[in-house]
Amino acid sequence: MNRYGLTIFAGSFLLFLMQPILGKLLLPEYGGSAGVWTVCLLFFQSFLLAGYAWAHVARPRWHVGLLLISLLALPLSLHSVKAGPTASILATLALTAGLPYIALSATSPLLQRWVEGSATPYRLYALSNLGSMLALFAYPFLIEPWVTTRLQLSLWTAGYLFFALTCAFTAWKATAAAPAISEPTSAVSDEGGPLWLWISLAACGSALLMATTNQISQEIAPMPFLWILPLALYLLSFIVCFDRPHLYRREWTSVLCGVSIMAATITVTLGTRLSPPVQIIALALALFLCLMVCHGELVRARPSSEGLSRFYLAIAAGGAIGGAAVAIVAPLLFTRYFEYPLSLIATCFLAVGAAWLERGGNRPRVDKQLRTLALAAASASLLLHPPASLHASRNFYGTLRIADSRDKAGLPNRLLAHGQTTHGLQYLDNQSRRQPTTYYGANSAAGLVLADQRASARIGLVGLGVGTLAAYGKPGQTFRIYELDPSVIQIAHTWFTYLKDSPAKLEIVEGDARISLRDEASQNFDVLAVDAFSSDSIPVHLLTAEAAVIYRRHLREDGVLLIHISNRMLKLEPVVAAMARRIGWSAQFLHSTGDRTRGVFDANWMVLAHVPLPLPGARPATTKLTPWTDDFASIWRVLD
Repeated sequence: MNRYGLTIFAGSFLLFLMQPILGKLLLPEYGGSAGVWTVCLLFFQSFLLAGYAWAHVARPRWHVGLLLISLLALPLSLHSVKAGPTASILATLALTAGLPYIALSATSPLLQRWVEGSATPYRLYALSNLGSMLALFAYPFLIEPWVTTRLQLSLWTAGYLFFALTCAFTAWKATAAAPAISEPTSAVSDEGGPLWLWISLAACGSALLMATTNQISQEIAPMPFLWILPLALYLLSFIVCFDRPHLYRREWTSVLCGVSIMAATITVTLGTRLSPPVQIIALALALFLCLMVCHGELVRARPSSEGLSRFYLAIAAGGAIGGAAVAIVAPLLFTRYFEYPLSLIATCFLAVGAAWLERGGNRPRVDKQLRTLALAAASASLLLHPPASLHASRNFYGTLRIADSRDKAGLPNRLLAHGQTTHGLQYLDNQSRRQPTTYYGANSAAGLVLADQRASARIGLVGLGVGTLAAYGKPGQTFRIYELDPSVIQIAHTWFTYLKDSPAKLEIVEGDARISLRDEASQNFDVLAVDAFSSDSIPVHLLTAEAAVIYRRHLREDGVLLIHISNRMLKLEPVVAAMARRIGWSAQFLHSTGDRTRGVFDANWMVLAHVPLPLPGARPATTKLTPWTDDFASIWRVLD
C-alpha cells in the first residue's frame, strides 16, 4: 500500500469510526430515541457533500491549511446547542466535529486527483470504502464491548493526529510533483451517464439506507451495532460495484432485487408475528440488493477519470438529498414510515430507467426487468395503505397510531401503537374502562406493588403511555409522571380517560425523565416505576449505574423501584440486577401471565428495594454482569 492508499484508508477508517461514537454520545441527550441516528446520518451525508465540494476545488496547500485548523476541534467533546431535536443535533455535530469531518471526507476524492498516473482511481475509491467498512465492524465487535467512550475519543484523537501528519506529507509530495496532479476542470466530460441519473441513484441509495435503519432501530434498539449493519451493507455495495464491477450483472441482480422487495413487504406487513432476527435478515437482504442495483448502475454510468471529482460530487449531493428527504421531509409529510416503501419503489423505477437509457441495451432483457421490478413495486405500494386508525401522528420520537377494535366477547376497546408495539389499551365501556390492561394487569409487579400503597403515597412514573397506571391511584395519592414525547401527553388526555378517571392527584412533567429527576430536589417517592420504551427499543441511559443513583435519591428509605423489562430480543434482567447491586438493593424478577381476552399481556418486571418484597411468584435476581454506565454499555451480552 503506497502513501496514497495508506492516507485514504486511514481517513476513511477514522471517518466511519467517528459516526457511531458521536451517535452514542448524543443518545442520552435526546431520550435514547432512534431518531438520533437518522439525524446523525443526515449530518454525515451533508458534510460528506461539503467535503467532496472542497475536494473538487482544493489545492494541496489549501488542504494542509484545513487540516491544521481542524486540529482546533480536538479532543472531540459535545458542544450542545438547544433547539428542536433535529436542528439541535445538526448544530451540535457541526460545532463538535464539522471541520475534522470535512477534512476526512475530502481525503479520498482529493487524493485520487493527486494520484500518480500508474494508479487506478476507482480502485482507491473501493479501498476507501473498505477502510470505512472495517471501522464499522470494528466498533461493535472490538471497540464498544471493551472500551469506554472516553477512551474511544482519546484513541480517535490519536488516530486523527496520525492521519493529519500522513495527509500533510502526501500533500507536500503532491505539491513537489505539481505537473502530475490532475486539477479540476470546468469542462464537462461527454463520458458517463447524465448528471441527474448520478444524483438520483445516489439519493435513492441514501434514502434506502436511512429508511431501513429507521425500520430496524425503532423496533429493537437504537444501539450502534444495529445502526452499523445497514451502513456496512451500504459500503459493501460500493466496494463490490466499484472494485469488482463485473460482479454486477443487471439481469440477475434485478430479479433478486425484485424478489427481496416482495419478501421485505411481507416482513413489514407481518411485523411482530415474525421474530426480530427474521425481520432484520429480510430487511437487510432487500437493502443490500437494492443498493447493488443503485450503485451498480452508478458504476455503469461513471465517467472517465477526467470527470472523477464531478462524479463524486454528484454522488455526495445525491446522498445529502436522500438523507434530507428521509430525516426532514418525510416526518413533515407522513404519519408513518412511508419513506421505506417509497424508496423501494424508486429503486425499481430507476433500475428500469437506467437500463432503457443505456445505448445498445438488450431490449428483451430490459422487458424482463420491467416485469419483475413492476411486480416488486406493486407489492411495496401495499405498504402505503396502512390499517384503519382514528388518529396517526409522527415526530422525532417515532410514529403513533390510535385504533378501535373489539375483543372476543365483543367489548369495544381503544389501543395506542408505537411502531409495531402496543403501548396502551383501554376498554371503552363504563364498567371496564378503569381496568388496567396490557403490561399493567392486577397480577403484574406494577399492579401488585401499586395496589398495596398507602393512601398518602407519592408515586413516580417514567413513561406515560395512555396513563394506564393512573388507574391504581387512590384519593390522597400523588402520581408524578415524566414523559418525553409531547404527542403522547396530548393523546393520553384526548383519546383515553385513565388520567381523567384517576382519583389521585396527577402531575405531568414533559421532558427526558433522567434529566428532570437529576435537576429536581428529592421527590420522596414511595414507588418509582420506569417504563419508557419506544416501540421495542430501550433508552440505555435509563438503565445505567448513574441512573440508578438518581432513582435511589428520589425514593424513600423503604421505597420500591419498578423497571419494566419485557422485550422480544434483549434479556434485561442482568442489567437491572447489576443496577440494584450498584445501589446496594435487592432485585427480584416477576413474570406475570396475561389474559388476552381482557387485554392483559404477559409482562416481565424487576422489583428493586432495600429489603425483598413478599410478592407471589417473584424470585431473586442476581448477576455477575458489570453494571452499564454512561461511559460503557454493551448490548451484546444481553441478546436473548
